[in-house]
Amino acid sequence: MLPRDPSNTTSSKSVTSKGPAQGLSTPIQFLKGVGPKLGFILGGRGIETVGDLLTFFPRAYEDRTKILTVNQLKDGQLVNVSVEVLKLRRIPLRKSGRMMVEVQCKDSTGVLNLKWFHFPRGMEARFLPGTEIMVTGTVKAFMGRPEILHPEISWSLQSQETNTGRVVPVYTEIEGVPSRTFRKILWEALQRNTQLIAEDLPQQYVQKHQLPTKKESIHSIHFPEEDEVEALVAFRSPGHQRLIYEEFFKFEYLVLRKRLNMERRFATPFGENGGSAEAKALEKVIPFSLTGDQKKAIAEILKDLGSDHPMNRLIQGDVGSGKTLVAFLTAAAVIAEGGQVALMVPTEILAEQHYKNAVKFFGGRLPAALLTGKTPGSERAVLQQKLANGQPMILIGTHALIEEPVQFKNLVYVMIDEQHRFGVEQRRILKTKGARKDGTRVLLPHTLILTATPIPRTLALTAYGDLHISTIKEMPPGRTPVKTHVVTPQKMGPAYNKIRQELKAGHQAYFIYPLIHEKEEDEDEKPKAVPAVQLKSAVAEAERLQKEVFPEFRVGLLHGQLRPDEKAEVMDRFKRKELDILVSTTVIEVGVDVANATVMVIEHAERFGLSQLHQLRGRVGRSNLESFCFLFTKSQLSEISTQRLGVLEQTHDGFKIAEADLEIRGPGEFLGTRQSGDLPFRMANLVRDRDWLLKAREDAEELLNTDSNLERPSNQELRRYFEREGKIQFERLGTS
Repeated sequence: MLPRDPSNTTSSKSVTSKGPAQGLSTPIQFLKGVGPKLGFILGGRGIETVGDLLTFFPRAYEDRTKILTVNQLKDGQLVNVSVEVLKLRRIPLRKSGRMMVEVQCKDSTGVLNLKWFHFPRGMEARFLPGTEIMVTGTVKAFMGRPEILHPEISWSLQSQETNTGRVVPVYTEIEGVPSRTFRKILWEALQRNTQLIAEDLPQQYVQKHQLPTKKESIHSIHFPEEDEVEALVAFRSPGHQRLIYEEFFKFEYLVLRKRLNMERRFATPFGENGGSAEAKALEKVIPFSLTGDQKKAIAEILKDLGSDHPMNRLIQGDVGSGKTLVAFLTAAAVIAEGGQVALMVPTEILAEQHYKNAVKFFGGRLPAALLTGKTPGSERAVLQQKLANGQPMILIGTHALIEEPVQFKNLVYVMIDEQHRFGVEQRRILKTKGARKDGTRVLLPHTLILTATPIPRTLALTAYGDLHISTIKEMPPGRTPVKTHVVTPQKMGPAYNKIRQELKAGHQAYFIYPLIHEKEEDEDEKPKAVPAVQLKSAVAEAERLQKEVFPEFRVGLLHGQLRPDEKAEVMDRFKRKELDILVSTTVIEVGVDVANATVMVIEHAERFGLSQLHQLRGRVGRSNLESFCFLFTKSQLSEISTQRLGVLEQTHDGFKIAEADLEIRGPGEFLGTRQSGDLPFRMANLVRDRDWLLKAREDAEELLNTDSNLERPSNQELRRYFEREGKIQFERLGTS
């Protein structure tokens, strides 16, 4: 476990009670103007201490330096206007039975109406005739007169100092805490505690990048100067840049230190006693030539396996680039010297396919076994005995590999395919099965992670920053680029004609749907772009396609609720060409390889991430046959959806698609939503701030090379910061 970055800390209770940090660790309820009730609400959003409050940063800014008159107001405009209250009245709403509150105001140029459909309790008594108020909100024209719905009101001079007449920060809304109240609390916290904010970055890097101090940065971010408007909106003010750099720097230091610590641990080296020679010999058995990228990846992995420190490497490559073959050849080097290898994959379909390929490619020269949930008990018992006796082999399987009865005597090489589909604990258990004592030392297994989702560089430096990375970009010869078309309902006729033409030619097609049954959530839990009731389901559409659209062809159905043997039977029938159309959910996303399939249809394509669509598209085009991918969408696409799907029409480069996906959807598409939420950045953005990430990475490497344990006097504050803030669970970032 490694020290924790404060930006992922929802509580500062770990702060020591000594020195000035005591003020920042004060429970939020004891801050002036808060109290137990408001403190409870803030605590529900992770703001438990004064320190948490100061690092709850704005998500945007509004320029309230300009105060308009009523006659200057325009429809749709966000404005600040100073007015005098004329009268308040309650208006019953017939349909809902509720009351709307209307406050009529004026200045010297005209009348302005303020309206609330949900009126704050206790506020009515404050709108006395003649009271001067500052109003902030978006103007709406109603019957020729301007009005503002649910405006923000500033009453006193002090309130106006923090809420109007300046650039005002906009925070993520906290139910029960009005924006003006939240800013007032923040102002109080800053006035009392700014001097307690410690400077913990080494001064050499603060000076190198000409950054302001931490206390100056936090103050200016919450209550900025007027002349910083454009920079603030773009998150490019000096204060923003300071905190962005700091988040990246601390994170990169920890990630790189984790890699350094791994390199200081021990593993069994392989390759010098016949292993590398066996890998070379098996390469000649394969009925085709490896690409240059495959050969380079094999060389990088074999070099790591030859070290007495555990390999921790990720191999990334586009769909169909031959990553698994690389893994098999490197596994051969370990098996040839008596080691056991485990390859864990997310689905039984993929496990069976990998096992069959291992047998097919090497003609039995690569000792391989298969273990899944449907492996018969008798076969399982024999296999477990072989593993316990230390018989060299590669065991390919699903989660079954980590079950308690499965014990390895000599597991020295662990491979995990599409590792983001496994939980942290599952990955840890598999690796633990390979840890063993050698005298006073603990030997760990070498680890190789495979992913068919190319990782953008910025993500590779953060969530995967403790891994060495091998990349395969070249595609094996004989692959034909898939022609991709976005199809709206108006264009479905020609698309179906083309699909029928392919089926008549003896080829096969996939139809992918987000739901198994109607009126349920997506099987892969994608965000709801439209209510689920409007989505097509695999079960219903399989029946419709068979009866109404393609009655002359054979339609099969595959989804995650089928039993393992049922799924295998459907997939085998499709491979044997006993089915022409396979209707499925995204369970076929990874690894399914049917060369005769030339059509991929994805319904509600706008709901999927680009990388997932690219993965699904990769199920076709796996031979020299011309192949097609039809992205069926709703009739009206948003500008963002049009842009996203256009990327797939324009390129087949998974690396370009991954960069576009990161820019549009964020890291969740690569790490899984839950894991991506654990990237500890409150201020930094991987796309917007990639230049600062590279600078921080370079500086963190320099610091680790010169003072890895932070023992120098100039680095003591950073050391104390890590000791004070505890440890972050980096395993949840998907690299452990």
